Amino acid sequence: MLDTILNFDKNLFFIINNGWTNPLSDILFAALTLLGSDYVIIPLIALIFYFFDRKNFKRNFTLLISSLLIGGILVHILKELVDRPRPLGGMEELIKEGKVSINVIFEPLLAASFPSGHSQTIFTAATVLGYIYKRYIGIFFLIAFLSGVSRIYVGAHYPLDVLAGGIIGVIVSITMIFIFKRNGWVIYD
Repeated sequence: MLDTILNFDKNLFFIINNGWTNPLSDILFAALTLLGSDYVIIPLIALIFYFFDRKNFKRNFTLLISSLLIGGILVHILKELVDRPRPLGGMEELIKEGKVSINVIFEPLLAASFPSGHSQTIFTAATVLGYIYKRYIGIFFLIAFLSGVSRIYVGAHYPLDVLAGGIIGVIVSITMIFIFKRNGWVIYD
């Protein structure tokens, strides 16, 4: 059963990583992958909070940062426990033998693939933003989904890594929203 899942994971990786490759996709998915970086998304969301809900800035930003930190800690613990190689690291021999090729954009990464930290970050952002700005929740999750797919496209992760990172981001954020609401720190409904 696990072998079937991992084979599907690898096949889907190649469909996205090799099958969708073109210069326009390279630019689009590179930009989407950067959006999942904490050094991009945190300042961007801080600006959104500042300009669109300044009076609740501290509370909103605290919710975001606490969700990102707890999710990030879980991701790093799982990376150590699972120790799954990245696609480039796990298929080095096949690449050397010319049996497969991997489209790599950005720095080649070899280790600690599961789960995806970028996906945890962007899905945390989508969940928090979607909770605060409910009207745009679909847009936030579409961007998060595309950013997650970008991690596969740029050769950094398998699809299951992205899925796990996304699930962690959503679950931790919902848990933090519940904690904030229970303590009277969040007034949105």
